[in-house]
Amino acid sequence: MTGDFSGLADDFRAAAAELDRVVAQARQDLARFRRENQPTQAELRQLQDAALRGELGFDMEELARRVDEGRDDWSAIFSGESPNSVLLRGLLTRVIDENREAARTAIEDDPDFDPFPPPEDL
Repeated sequence: MTGDFSGLADDFRAAAAELDRVVAQARQDLARFRRENQPTQAELRQLQDAALRGELGFDMEELARRVDEGRDDWSAIFSGESPNSVLLRGLLTRVIDENREAARTAIEDDPDFDPFPPPEDL
């Protein structure tokens, strides 16, 4: 009777190995994305200055004050590690609302964008 299940065990091992490979690749991709998308010191300074001037709304001004006082830092805020990350919500909502149509148009006009990629591309 064990012979009936030996093929199944091989299938499970193969599936587990594939899952391990996919997870490892996803971790590498995420690490690369994080490295390549870190804001520069100049960009953080511009953000800090604009936020302190109140140009980005009250919540961002509060975050900038906390960063200025050394009670928080932008890296922790953007990564979600800071409990104050929730203060980004107002700015993000405004930016999404202001850019929704432009993003939709850009996606619709992109001949390479496929909203339904084949499973092997995921």
